[in-house]
Amino acid sequence: MTTTYGELLEAALSTQIKVELVERDMTQKDLAEAVGIGRPAMNHYLKGHKSMPMPTFIKVAEALGLTPGALLGRAEARIQPESRTA
Repeated sequence: MTTTYGELLEAALSTQIKVELVERDMTQKDLAEAVGIGRPAMNHYLKGHKSMPMPTFIKVAEALGLTPGALLGRAEARIQPESRTA
């Protein structure tokens, strides 16, 4: 089974959001409330069960005090260089 770059990026983004939460002493519930969605929905996004819609991603970045580009860049940096061409 081949993993696409998009799948790798989504997984890296989930990991990065979790790291950002820890660094800010925030919970998934705190983030969900800041974004205006339920905690179960946030959990589905962060566990990779559902893809995060772009408007939600933008709100997540803002709630973490980051631009969407900065959050995406930090996530992309987690992907192994050899996987970036997939």
